[in-house]
Amino acid sequence: MDYKPLEISPRVQRLREAYLKLPVAMENDPYVDKKYRHFCTGDRWVTLGFLEGWAANENAPTARRRRSLAEAAELRAAQPVILDDELLAGHLYLPEYTPEEQARYDKLCDEFRMSNITLLETGPRIDHLGLDFDKLLQKGVLGLLDEVRARRDALNLDDPDVYPEFEVLKQYDFYECCRVELEAVVDLQKRYAAHARELAQTASAPRREELLQMAATLDRVPAHPAQNFREAIQSVQFFLGTLFGLYPLNRPDRYLWEYYERDKASGMITQAEAQDLIDNFCLYVTDRVFSRAACGFLVGGQRVDGSLVENDLTYMFLTALDHIRMPDPNGALAVNAGTSDALLAYAAEVLSHGVTHPAFFNDDAIVQSLQEYGCSREDAVGYIHSTCAEISVPGRTRSHTTPFSVDLPRALQATCEACGDAADKETLRRAYLEKIAAQLKQGGFRYMMRMLEASRNGNEPMRTSALVDDCLARGRSIYEGGERYTFLQPILIGFSTAVDSLIAIETLVFEQKKLSLSRFTEIVKSDFENEEELRQYLIHRLPHYGNSTPEADETAAWLAQGIRDIFEHVEMLGGKLMMPGTFSYISHATAGGNFGATYDGRKAHTSYSDGCGPVQGRDVNGPTALVLSMTSWDQSAFLGGMVVNVKFAPGHLTRQEASQFIAMLRVFMARGGIEMQVNVVDRKTLEDAREHPEQHADLIVRIGGFSDYFTRLTPVLQQEIIERTEY
Repeated sequence: MDYKPLEISPRVQRLREAYLKLPVAMENDPYVDKKYRHFCTGDRWVTLGFLEGWAANENAPTARRRRSLAEAAELRAAQPVILDDELLAGHLYLPEYTPEEQARYDKLCDEFRMSNITLLETGPRIDHLGLDFDKLLQKGVLGLLDEVRARRDALNLDDPDVYPEFEVLKQYDFYECCRVELEAVVDLQKRYAAHARELAQTASAPRREELLQMAATLDRVPAHPAQNFREAIQSVQFFLGTLFGLYPLNRPDRYLWEYYERDKASGMITQAEAQDLIDNFCLYVTDRVFSRAACGFLVGGQRVDGSLVENDLTYMFLTALDHIRMPDPNGALAVNAGTSDALLAYAAEVLSHGVTHPAFFNDDAIVQSLQEYGCSREDAVGYIHSTCAEISVPGRTRSHTTPFSVDLPRALQATCEACGDAADKETLRRAYLEKIAAQLKQGGFRYMMRMLEASRNGNEPMRTSALVDDCLARGRSIYEGGERYTFLQPILIGFSTAVDSLIAIETLVFEQKKLSLSRFTEIVKSDFENEEELRQYLIHRLPHYGNSTPEADETAAWLAQGIRDIFEHVEMLGGKLMMPGTFSYISHATAGGNFGATYDGRKAHTSYSDGCGPVQGRDVNGPTALVLSMTSWDQSAFLGGMVVNVKFAPGHLTRQEASQFIAMLRVFMARGGIEMQVNVVDRKTLEDAREHPEQHADLIVRIGGFSDYFTRLTPVLQQEIIERTEY
């Protein structure tokens, strides 16, 4: 299609500057710069309104009802916020406290931490969850409330079989929780509409007309079904604005398309007006995604009948990434065999501007793999990356992202120590897989116990369950198993570091017999003290994964297949399915920074390899060799996140130079690669940013499935980015 992107409007430029000054964007480190106390791994701010509601409802019949009443109290305490130039409303409630309110807040936080409900860091994630926006737009919140009340009223509380299982009572409690929270959403919507009208009274034209239009829109949505593009995009933003955490925008070029197409054809909206709304919609994401996190959208891909999704909105959301140029939204493009070169060229052009989005997901492979995991094709074609790189089906799936992990290099060292010099190659390999399996089973059991506690105490906002099938039909919340599909997605950290380490062990110990296994382990544990010659031999003379060498690729394929076999045979509680991934977030830097040297010559306290990509700097045979190695084994089952980072020098992804990149990307996809993400930055710039951070405050880099400002990263992570091979 002949798409002509629009320049960023002055309005969006002003909004971008305003959003950069909001509390979430200003937090350099969410675990240190705490304006509010964080719960649930930092993804949720618990405000005074919530805590007051919690304290006021100590006599609630159940803990999860008390939680829902506290959620409702928080929404009713929220003060509407509409910034100058905004076209869409709905912000997180992040108030400034008076000294008296701060003292009350701190006291209630302490009391809350002592309560008998697991809402704290030990609980499972409540977000990383895609909701059913089609249902929201078609039914509205009032339609959801009608369904909730009808299902509640249909329950027979006098059924003698209620006891001792209490299933009917659980369902009744669940529906009441949904009702309480959804009614509070409608109440907040009304107050936002009133606030927009209040602002209009003192605003001058044309802002007065914009605010009155916003008020009229908020009179309808999200309570009622959306009737046009503006109402549809506002409905989604407002509902998400009532949630604290990482909830993605899913597939906006699908659920918004019919509204845009109809409004554009009737003259109700222009491309420029729609682009401003889309930019505002995407900017809003930055108001709820703290540093070191991700939340975004996925565009492109295919429908159930195999036809392409490639329309104006597909391009316009990519344009929004170029306009915003911030770490979020974490935009991505679903690529299949039919995706046009024009769309890929435009995506490459956006990346060439220093934007770290979009990432590229293998549409054909992911859809097929999800069907093998038990999803219907209708559900599978709508998959998303729920935050960073993990795959889920919005409105159908509870994908538990990074619930636990296995440190592959550390597990290998433990295996070597346990085996000693009596081991041969096959014995070591077998023992290594047994160690990985044991850690996975242990981690899975611990996480399932956390889920059990969450199901008892309501560690989740229940209004999200109203937009996840089949929760309402089953009368069960997500943590009670109401969702259609459940995937646990543990991550395997340091994949290529482990592969290169295996190669080193098997070469030096079993083939060349230069060292005993115990002696090699001693050298590694001493951080190669007085053994620099050996370390350089490991780095420069042995094959490394990422260079399309048969020995390295065979070892990677063996380890990947071994992990896949483990996941296929590990027994899990409750029929849950474990879905592996090598997506490492920042764990490769954190785990490596806290561990000693490894057998591949890596020094102590430096980063492991990231994702499933090669050890940083050891892929020396060019991007084609990299692609061939990365796809030398079957990635299809690894939907917990398969990140391959590629770094290009500036100027290599312009429209004029993009053809080679597009060809490489298509080969990667055709050979089964799951995801590729791109940095366009040179080593000199990165090194200068490390030395002079004040001069590079806006330098954004792609890390392990997400993007962040380079100057905010830890020294270990900064060095990891610098050491990646530049093509």
